[in-house]
Amino acid sequence: MDVLAPALRRHTTLAKGYPISAVRSTRASRSRFAILYGVFTVFALQLGFGFYAEQSPKRKDPPFGDKYAKLSTRSADRPLVLMLGTSRTLLGFHAGQVEDEFPKVRAFNFGTPSSGPITHLVYLHRLLDAGIVPDLLIVEVLPSALTDGAEGPIEQSFFTGERLSESEVDLVTRFGFPRHKVHSAWRESVYSPLSALRFQIVSRYFPSWIPWQLRWDWSRNTDGHGWATPPRPVATTEERLERTANAEAEYRGTLAQMTPEGRPLLALEELLELARARGIRTRIIIMPEAPSFQELYPPGLSNRIAALLERTAHAHGSNLIDARHWLTEDDCYDGHHMFRHGAERFTRRLTEEVIRPNFSGAQGGKP
Repeated sequence: MDVLAPALRRHTTLAKGYPISAVRSTRASRSRFAILYGVFTVFALQLGFGFYAEQSPKRKDPPFGDKYAKLSTRSADRPLVLMLGTSRTLLGFHAGQVEDEFPKVRAFNFGTPSSGPITHLVYLHRLLDAGIVPDLLIVEVLPSALTDGAEGPIEQSFFTGERLSESEVDLVTRFGFPRHKVHSAWRESVYSPLSALRFQIVSRYFPSWIPWQLRWDWSRNTDGHGWATPPRPVATTEERLERTANAEAEYRGTLAQMTPEGRPLLALEELLELARARGIRTRIIIMPEAPSFQELYPPGLSNRIAALLERTAHAHGSNLIDARHWLTEDDCYDGHHMFRHGAERFTRRLTEEVIRPNFSGAQGGKP
């Protein structure tokens, strides 16, 4: 043992006399501290970003944020014509053309794909809260967006909780969005935003990293008036047949079983009352549908919806623009989304029959 003692001392002590076991304990403590510090830092960053995003819908909801950014930078020297709607509006309302043909007004396209009356009500609240008060508000009603059912309005599949603020969660659940599902997604967007908002974040900076179906950058590519130029000026017969068949597959089943008198209609009524309380003139519009698309409706449903919307409009100080028959098959590439020349024809007629009469005496003020 006397011979082994020096070696044992070398392996169990340090030069200053601290045992190896103590050193290992210190290192383990430091490692645990580093791990805990890292976890706390990530949690704090997540929470900080979540609450930062919660303060402004444009950070959580890129379609709204991009459109709002373009609208808010435009001069406010003339009355504002604003159109809320779906992808039909996005591709069909050439707001810049309105200004070219009727310079007394400003015009802006706030069309958003896969939206409906509940989404439009939320968007109007956001715009009013931001101080943007249109002089004329045109609200598209996509007939299928009036669909309501046991699982909630059809638009709840697209206008999901991570795009909302806490107060907006309460608003949409009043109109049938499932509270547990929506609140869970909202909560994740606040406490784990890097997960809940991952596609929105990646789309902002590295859009090519994810499939186009998951990207949120389309709204960046609209023009200064919010209009998205239709992707093709013309289509071959084969392309049109394929796209028309896709539209049939998407809409025929929904139209066959829908009843339009549901909670989305109540949201539309609340939107019209909100606008009336703020002194905003409103018009409801059913966008053009080519004959091939109109054939998808069960007998009598299309006219039943139009009559329902006309009664709703009159009951809330508005009017219905029934533009279903304004265009032909050649103006649309799938029966309800317009080519550029279709958008120009539609916008010209809308300007002459709806917008210009509302501002016939305007000299830069309210109509």
